[in-house]
Amino acid sequence: MTEFLLQVAVEAWSILREASLFLLLGFTIAGVLAVLVPPRLFARLLGRGKIRSVLWASAVGAPIPLCSCGVLPTALGLARQGATKGATVSFLISTPETGIDSIALTYALMDPIITVFRPIAGVLTAVVAGIVTNVWGTGSASTATAPSSGSAAGTEVSEVQPLHAAPAPNDRLRRFRRIFVYAFRELLGETAHWLALGIALSALVAVLLPASLIERYLSSNDLATMLLMFALGIPIYTCASASTPLAAALVLKGISPGAALVFLLSGPATNLGALVVLLKVMGRRVMAIYLSIILVMSVLAGYALDWIYHRWHVNPAATFGKAIEFVPDSVNVAAALVMIGLLAWSVWRVPLPDEWIRVRDWLTAVTGVRLTAARGRALVGGAVVVLYLGSGLFTVHPGEVAIRTRFGRIVDSHLGAGLHARLPWPIEDHVLVGTDHIRRIEVGFRSPAQPAPGPQPQAWAGTGFAARTARADLFWFQKAKVADESFLLTGDENLIDVAFTAEYQVKDAVAFHYDVADADTVVRSVTMAALRAVLATMTVDAVYTTKRDEVEQRVVRDVQQLLDAYAIGVRMVGVNLLSVHAPEEVHAAFRDVASAQEDKVLIVNRAITFAQESVNLAEGDAVAMIESARAFKDERILQAQGDALAFTLRENEYRRAPGLTRFRLHLEALEEVLPAAEKIVRPGRADVKDFDLWLLPPPGGKKAQ
Repeated sequence: MTEFLLQVAVEAWSILREASLFLLLGFTIAGVLAVLVPPRLFARLLGRGKIRSVLWASAVGAPIPLCSCGVLPTALGLARQGATKGATVSFLISTPETGIDSIALTYALMDPIITVFRPIAGVLTAVVAGIVTNVWGTGSASTATAPSSGSAAGTEVSEVQPLHAAPAPNDRLRRFRRIFVYAFRELLGETAHWLALGIALSALVAVLLPASLIERYLSSNDLATMLLMFALGIPIYTCASASTPLAAALVLKGISPGAALVFLLSGPATNLGALVVLLKVMGRRVMAIYLSIILVMSVLAGYALDWIYHRWHVNPAATFGKAIEFVPDSVNVAAALVMIGLLAWSVWRVPLPDEWIRVRDWLTAVTGVRLTAARGRALVGGAVVVLYLGSGLFTVHPGEVAIRTRFGRIVDSHLGAGLHARLPWPIEDHVLVGTDHIRRIEVGFRSPAQPAPGPQPQAWAGTGFAARTARADLFWFQKAKVADESFLLTGDENLIDVAFTAEYQVKDAVAFHYDVADADTVVRSVTMAALRAVLATMTVDAVYTTKRDEVEQRVVRDVQQLLDAYAIGVRMVGVNLLSVHAPEEVHAAFRDVASAQEDKVLIVNRAITFAQESVNLAEGDAVAMIESARAFKDERILQAQGDALAFTLRENEYRRAPGLTRFRLHLEALEEVLPAAEKIVRPGRADVKDFDLWLLPPPGGKKAQ
């Protein structure tokens, strides 16, 4: 319980630290407007025209920082002075939904998109509701009596008079004093209880409400989610300023900005007290128009806002709360302390709101026990005693080990996961040590802060968004160089710029917590010493290229040996070299050298390729010549063998028929010697008796001569 209350207090402080400066600025501007602008001017502008009066009422009510309770008597006073019903309804909507203080707070806790869109949507809702009321809200109702619930606030607002008298020596001082009194006494007193309640509810939502629940059921921008936000805004009374931190907490948990806008527009303008008074004074028709227009316009505005975020690809979780980054932290802390003092003074000075009193009376009727001041003090005292006794209950989560001590002496060094009890502080105490969590040391660079192990409270916008781990793929985008750590000397006397991480686990919780004051510093120093020793034996080229795995393994082995000798209860998991480069001053020269080496290798490879190609071509030509000679040799041998075989065959034929063979050889010789000439072969005289030779022209040739 004590840890839970501490988490709530931390979240509340985070909200106040971010919002206080802008909230003080908003209250100051509201005081300036209230003191310097004549209130009677408003009444004269709101009584003429069904549309003109509505436009003036919306414009006049937008910057005035009155909550729904405080605006009732003011609006009904305007109605008694002649303002139209539409102007009264428009004033009732625009005033609590949009105020200078709420706009400033929206900018502090949210982003510029919703800061601009929220007052525009509020004014449009007021204009539409006022015009519709003037056109169709014709029911008669009495406006003679102002509600009693807001009479005090109405009196305070009506007493604000601008100082337009003749100039006096202390006129400026009087104006300044009146602005301060109105802003931080009257206006802050009117909203102090609600603002404190809104901050408390926002802190509770940040701690209690799991993000998975909203992401699963309420993260979509559908109609059901927006209707649920509208329904929640009616019974939960919150002013515009008090509803802003609650809406911001819901968006950071996963709800869509459009659904949060529906809550911001409906919550301040639709509390039950205002609706009851509106029903009595202006009738059912006006109240129906009032609720219907707020519902329709807020849902449409929610869809439009979600469309803008989707169209512009804006993640609200990354943009909410960035205004604090432009203000020095000391100024934010000082403004938060001033705001806490003013809130405490106002809560102590101003009586409880009527809504809270009605809740107290209802609880009295239900339980039969009336809460008085004495009983309240007794209840608070009993709660303090219960909380003190309950501080001895603590939970050890899986992956953790608890060490229980009594007056500083260890009585139990290994409490496992589960619920445990001890005597309250200062008799006994306990320490939780995460043993399964991988702890990381960054050397040579720093990435955004990582969350501690175990359950984490919801980080408020701008104060603790969980950053992604700077792994190798993200290193170049998130690194912040630490030159004193990153420069190391290699064995060939070259400087290199190394960024690496060392990861370790706790293996002995007692030694880790009690035997070493700062384990991270020890691991960092030992790892750097081991890495220097390893790199001192290697060349820079080896570290750049092929020996990185070997370097990591050697460093892990050497570091573990040293840590075991120190007996601090740490086990090394690994060392990862994320970046190994030359120093920035000579990085360009190293790149030129590397490029020259690459060119050298390229030229050598080309020469080797050309030489190999030439050798291969020469070897191919040699083989071709050898094969050609062998083929010629075989050809000549075969030709000679064929000639010899042909001669042998001719000789055999000659022996068989010498004359015929001789005649055939004679013809072959003639054919070979005279291939183109026409030849006539005539038999010998002894072969024929009578032989006539007719010379005929060849077919198609000339006639013979």
